[in-house]
Amino acid sequence: MKETILEEERVLPVLAVRGLVVFPGMIVQFDIGRKKSVLAAKAALDTDSRELFIVTQTDLSESEPMAEDLYKIGVIARIKQVVHTADNGIKLHVEGIERAEIMSVVQSEPYLTGSVCVCKPIAARHTARTEALSRIAQERFEEYIRWFRQVPPDILLGVMQQKDCGDLADFIAANISLDFEQKQCILDELHPEKRIAKLNDILSDEIKVLSLEREISQKAQEQMDENQRVYMLREQMRAIASELGEEDNPQEESDEFRQRIEKLNLPQV
Repeated sequence: MKETILEEERVLPVLAVRGLVVFPGMIVQFDIGRKKSVLAAKAALDTDSRELFIVTQTDLSESEPMAEDLYKIGVIARIKQVVHTADNGIKLHVEGIERAEIMSVVQSEPYLTGSVCVCKPIAARHTARTEALSRIAQERFEEYIRWFRQVPPDILLGVMQQKDCGDLADFIAANISLDFEQKQCILDELHPEKRIAKLNDILSDEIKVLSLEREISQKAQEQMDENQRVYMLREQMRAIASELGEEDNPQEESDEFRQRIEKLNLPQV
C-alpha cells in the first residue's frame, strides 16, 4: 500500500467545533453561535463551493481557539443548508467531503482561515486480512448495538454495504456514540487497514464497558427489588399484628433487639 499523500494547499474558512468529529461522507447538522464561527460559515457561503474546513478543538473549554487548540486532521465540508435561529446563531447542515490537514492558520480575525492540504489515501487493497478485519468490525458493531440501542435500518444497511475497510471504519465511527477523542483517533488514521483495526479495538473496549454497566445496573435493581420486598413483608406483618390487636409486634421486637446488639459492637465469632 502506498503512503497517503498531501495535495496542494488551499486556504479555507476554518470552523472549530467542540465535541463533534465530522467524517468524510457524513451528513450532519449542528448549531453554531460563536461570532467567529458564524462569520466563517458566512464566508464559506459567499464562495461557489460553499466549502469550509471543520476541525475539532482539543480543549472543549476554550472559547477562542487558536492553531494550538485544534487537532491537525479535520474534514473539508460543503454547506448544504443554513437555518438562522432566534438567538442570532445558525444551524448548519453540512456534508463531509474529504480528510484534510491544517498546515497553518492564515488569519485569526474576524474569523479563522487556514491553509489546508487534502489527504488523498490510496484505497486499501482487498485482501484476506482486510476482509477479515471488515467482518470483525461488522460483527462487533452488531454486538455493540445489541448492548446499547436500536439503530435505524439505513445505518445497518450502510454497514453491510461498505466494501472498503477504511470507509467502513469511518461509517461506523460516525454513527455510534463514542467519545470525541475516540472518533478523532479514527479520523487521524490515514491508513484504511490500520483505521479498521483501531476501530475494532475501540468497539471491543466499548462492548466490555457496556456489558459491565448492564451487570452493575441489574445487580442494583435486584437489590432495590429485594429491599422493597422486605419492606412490604414488614408492613404486612405490622398490619396483621394491628388487626389481631396484639400489643407486642414480633417484628418490632426483633428490630429492637437487632439494633441493641449492633450498638454493642461485639467481636465477630
